[in-house]
Amino acid sequence: MHIYIGGAHNGKRDFVKATLQNADVQWLEGRLEGPMDTRHPHNSDCQTTVIAGIEKWLANSDLSEGDAIDYVMETVSGDNVIVILTDIGRGIVPMDADQRKLRDVCGRLYQRLIAEADEVTRIWYGLPQTLKKRGEVL
Repeated sequence: MHIYIGGAHNGKRDFVKATLQNADVQWLEGRLEGPMDTRHPHNSDCQTTVIAGIEKWLANSDLSEGDAIDYVMETVSGDNVIVILTDIGRGIVPMDADQRKLRDVCGRLYQRLIAEADEVTRIWYGLPQTLKKRGEVL
């Protein structure tokens, strides 16, 4: 799994699209459809699955925090999975309790995703910065 993370409107999707160019890609935006493990393809014969908007899915999920995190972790496993994460943990703390909870849940989920990822790239206004390389143990 390769994770691209950055702030809202920092060019993550454009960077991933440019990197993949004409590859056979399945995009899942704000939705998860079950395990994407490339050893057991699910709902797609595409070479790569890009999952974006996990924070939107979390905001609309009826699962408990633990169950939601476990479901996401199971869903995004696989070598040919790219996950685009929006860092919502910086800046002003939301006044709304539900928004604060979402921010906290995303933070805990993102820590687990990044620990499991093979590669992590931060995108800052279109500029990539490698945070974790394949095979690197942190």
